[in-house]
Amino acid sequence: MKKADYMPRTDFADEVITSIGEFEHYNRIEKKMPNMKMNWVKVFNDENEFKKQKGDYITLEYKQMDDALLRDGISEEVVNCLDQLTSEIVVNKVLVVGLGNKEMISDAIGPKTAEQILVTAHLFENHQDVGDGVSNCAAIAPKVMGQTGLESARIVKGVVDFYQPDLLITVDALATNTLSRINRVVQISNTGIVPGSGVGNHRLAINHETMQVPVIAIGVATVTTIGAIVHDVLNEECELKHDQLDCIVTPRSMDIECDQIASILSKSINCFIHPDYESM
Repeated sequence: MKKADYMPRTDFADEVITSIGEFEHYNRIEKKMPNMKMNWVKVFNDENEFKKQKGDYITLEYKQMDDALLRDGISEEVVNCLDQLTSEIVVNKVLVVGLGNKEMISDAIGPKTAEQILVTAHLFENHQDVGDGVSNCAAIAPKVMGQTGLESARIVKGVVDFYQPDLLITVDALATNTLSRINRVVQISNTGIVPGSGVGNHRLAINHETMQVPVIAIGVATVTTIGAIVHDVLNEECELKHDQLDCIVTPRSMDIECDQIASILSKSINCFIHPDYESM
């Protein structure tokens, strides 16, 4: 199979746009910072060449996260992105959803993040004094269809209908077409997410249309494919078939880096929801 015949799977808007060139249906802004690069892609309409939903896609690509100060810097930028994408929403109640399978390390980002969220909904429900700088927040990790027999989106919808949040934040693992970006890029969008899309296992979407509430989707590149490695690294023709090229690959360091990323994202979300979180 020729390289040109195979297009590696990716969930990242900036990778799709880079691979197909410039078009009139979007705007792209790039900003470089120490240890980090931000790409903000704004898609103007649903009918476009790269098949992305209308809305904003912000990617934060970082070089390192081993140091606590570097992780704090990433967290601060994620909070900034959340603030900008929700600037026109009055947010009093937030539901955080950790999508994925905690038993599979490359898909554990969502559940690991959700379990570190400072939940307060029960305190507000019981009319307890929570103090200033603490908001109404609930968090769930609905697992995957193979564990529950139910679409994740249907479980989330049930909780949304009961809890009635002003904002829904999802966290999930995504696929990248660039090997060097695994665990090194976060995408934050206001377009929602399709659980399982990173591994080609599409489920019911979690977005404003299905949930009837604004949705911010946070995704981290945790996997790539053999085809992407051939396409990106070897830069040559490949004799493998499509089903072989689509085999999922994740690094050996995934367990350690998964915990680091979950720590970054949970801190970001906590700081966004609870303004006084760091002083608690």
